[in-house]
Amino acid sequence: MAAKRSNLLLRLYAAADEIGVSNVLTQSYDTPAEARLVSSLREKGELLVELVAKDEDTTVGYIGFSKHLNPEGWVALAPLAVIPQCRDRGVGADLVRYGLDYARRAGARAVTVLGDGRYYQRFGFTYKAAKNLTTPYSIENTLLYPIAAGTAFAEERLVYSSAFDAFSTAPTR
Repeated sequence: MAAKRSNLLLRLYAAADEIGVSNVLTQSYDTPAEARLVSSLREKGELLVELVAKDEDTTVGYIGFSKHLNPEGWVALAPLAVIPQCRDRGVGADLVRYGLDYARRAGARAVTVLGDGRYYQRFGFTYKAAKNLTTPYSIENTLLYPIAAGTAFAEERLVYSSAFDAFSTAPTR
């Protein structure tokens, strides 16, 4: 299933998208760390869902949902990337909406994200639902999108793939 808006096509990642996704990630972030993260997650088989946004033949956006090692069935939205010249056109929002739907259909019980609440709250992510989580990242920047019953306000310890090790700090609550 794919979604189309004007010349924009959103679809599941395919192996032929690897270079385009790497280019999007490299253009979207200050360092190549996110591109390395996605490559490592993909090699480990730890990506539940990957979507690309294509404008004609050019990849202009990407979203990945990686499996948490704990709790079972939970995933992390990371990363979301849109090339600079396509920002503020709704590409990222479309990727998040469709990505959450794909993650739900793929069996995700909950989705976490580290990021700007002003952006992610409009999709149903909340700081409050994440308040009881223990995470290796800043709890102040952790939001939760509960899908299955009992996931909002759950007292869980988030364990990320070892691919995230370059980004982690001491556990916080």
